[in-house]
Amino acid sequence: MTAYNRQVRVGFIGAGGFISAHHLLTVRDSGIMEIRAIADIDEARLAKHAANMPIGYTTTDYKKLLADPEIDLIVIGTKQDLHAQFIVESLDAGKWVLCEKPMAETAAETQAVLTAEARNPGRLAIGFNRRFAPAYADAKRLLRDVPRPWYINYRLMYPNPGKRKGFYADQPRMLYEGCHILDLACWLLDERPRRVFMTGDPFLNNCCILDYPDGSQLSFLCGSMGSVCLWKEYMEVFGGWTGITVSDFVDMRVRGFPGERDRVYAPYMGEHAKEIQRFGFDFYEQYKVHAFQQTNPGYAEAYGMDLVPVQRPVAAPFDVTDYKHETPDLWGFTPDKGWIPAVEHFAQCFLDGTTPDNADGKAGALATDLALALLESLESGQAVETET
Repeated sequence: MTAYNRQVRVGFIGAGGFISAHHLLTVRDSGIMEIRAIADIDEARLAKHAANMPIGYTTTDYKKLLADPEIDLIVIGTKQDLHAQFIVESLDAGKWVLCEKPMAETAAETQAVLTAEARNPGRLAIGFNRRFAPAYADAKRLLRDVPRPWYINYRLMYPNPGKRKGFYADQPRMLYEGCHILDLACWLLDERPRRVFMTGDPFLNNCCILDYPDGSQLSFLCGSMGSVCLWKEYMEVFGGWTGITVSDFVDMRVRGFPGERDRVYAPYMGEHAKEIQRFGFDFYEQYKVHAFQQTNPGYAEAYGMDLVPVQRPVAAPFDVTDYKHETPDLWGFTPDKGWIPAVEHFAQCFLDGTTPDNADGKAGALATDLALALLESLESGQAVETET
């Protein structure tokens, strides 16, 4: 790695659960970044972070970060209704900006962000980290020379009762979470769909079809049902005489690619990577349920869930109860969805003065546009043509 005479100085606007579990730790542990400031409305949260990691300063006034010439890069992790506003203000303040998804909630907000991106030299990255997930990066590389059309099937289904109350109770899941997969499909195909169709309900559970100009298709199941004992995400891609499946970013199976083998990937922060390499996906699946039970006592009873331990036809050569939590900073056992490399890459590009591979404003706008088009399709009962 190139040696630099300084680090990227990062300011955080919003430091809730996700940011605290991921991006704050990434910057704290980075060799090329430092935490210059954190702005949040929760003073207790600020005090906790200040006591546990090196931070230049904390404040409840985000505008101090925008006016601070010592801040190079702003990370926005507030609720989504403020994303567009804070992106525009941060870009206009001369900062590079990394904002969590979705970039915007309306067409007007999208246009405001794109206009601000165009008039400022700072780069914008939207938190579509799946582009940097090791399994998906490998899948795109393998698919590079596979003839079109491709058929992609994606399942993002996981019970999340907490999202059925509070802020998210009246927020469409397709906009705040489904946008991840809308971006992923367009990134894999390097295309935007020509029309979309969706059924289901307005907020939680949907079946979608995206039709691309070259004949490729995405079928996408997105919802908040099922069991926490089943892994959340599953992708299949078929093209020509090839097929790839990826189970929760950990287990990849490849067929029809000469010389290629199936592979397993380490979870986030390398937690129990040795065991997964040794025992495969069965260990990941069983330990994930065990870890959930340990860190969420009473959860199953509170929501009337039955967390039945995984039972396979053949006895497993391990007992998950023999294994303990390894990484103190890890809030929960989770796969590697590309959070760390996404942030590191963006900061590296700042230092190098190069164009990032992160999703930019155009990609963020496309994901929002598609989510809104799918919601329009749900309301009308008809497929919706997308703009080209």
